Parts: sequence; structure tokens; C-alpha cells
Amino acid sequence: MVVVVIIGISLVVAVPKLFPTDEELTRRESERVLAVLQLARDEAAFGGRVIAARFDTGAMQFFERDAGNPDRWNPAGSKDLKPHTFPESVSVQLLVAGNAVPQKDAQITFLPIGVSQPFELSLATPALVVTIAGDAIGNLRFKAGQS
Repeated sequence: MVVVVIIGISLVVAVPKLFPTDEELTRRESERVLAVLQLARDEAAFGGRVIAARFDTGAMQFFERDAGNPDRWNPAGSKDLKPHTFPESVSVQLLVAGNAVPQKDAQITFLPIGVSQPFELSLATPALVVTIAGDAIGNLRFKAGQS
């Protein structure tokens, strides 16, 4: 009987970790995205480079502007700015300077002096929408709300 009780308690603790709710998944993804965007901002500022975060087909990728050819973008050299695929249940939408950006053009550009334009990046599931906002000088923050 004691063994059954211990197994029951273990399952009560483990199941939420193994099968997160949409709300937990959205919060976890938004915290991760915020941290990586802060890293990209810092890499741009301290490295004197232009770094872009692109959001296309459920993925986030980072690129650096080529110093010799400003029209060319190369994959980011930092091992911490690696591509990331979002879970299927999380949708991503980007507003730049208050305007919706089509998925194929969704990009946030970090300059050595801040962000090229203010943005709002929304990660959403049916249970929760989390918005990460960035201003022109590179301050990043997030806010959560029910969808």
C-alpha cells in the first residue's frame, strides 16, 4: 500500500513536467525567446555588429550583416544564437513600428546602438498570448495576457 501511495505522489509531481499545458509551454518559450533576443542585442552592441532575428515557418534564426557587403547576411557566428523551432501549438506574429509584418519578412534588426525599429513579437497558444516588446534603444520586456 505504501508503494502505491509513493507511486501516486510521484505521478502527481511528474505528469505536469512531462505534459505541460499550453500556458506553461507559451511562458517557457517566451522566456527563452526573450533571453536569446537579449543576447542578440548584447552581441550587436558589444561586438559592433548588426544582427537580425528572423521568424519564418515556425522557426527563429539569427544572421549577421556582412561587414564587406551590407546587402549580404551570414548565419550568426555565435554558438548561442543557433536556430530554434517553435512547438506546433505556438504561433508567432511580429509587429514592427506598429505594423504587422508578413511571415516571410518577419525580422528584428539589432544595431550596435539599439534596435532599428520598435517591435512587438507575440507568441500565442489558445490559452495565452505573450508579447515581447522592444524599443528603439534596445530595452526588451514581456507581458502576458489571456487570449
